[in-house]
Amino acid sequence: MRTVNKVDKALYLEPNPNTTSRGYLVGRLPRNIKTADLRELGHPERPIKAIRAKCIDCCGDSMSEARKCTALGCALWPMRMGTNPFYGKGG
Repeated sequence: MRTVNKVDKALYLEPNPNTTSRGYLVGRLPRNIKTADLRELGHPERPIKAIRAKCIDCCGDSMSEARKCTALGCALWPMRMGTNPFYGKGG
């Protein structure tokens, strides 16, 4: 995934609506951002691909370490290989 430069960040951040936040910025809601702008960020469009990318990121950008992951308590663990093992299986 590519890094967003300083100019691009204004499209995706907004002032925190919480009055006690001291002007901190928060990420805009994705549903309020044009699809083309979201694509420009380079994130995976399919949720299962986003899960795989997060698992690789968590494992120090190593695909082999994501495969070896032992974090069984992680909600993403079953889908770390980029597939949904629950899909299409009955009972």
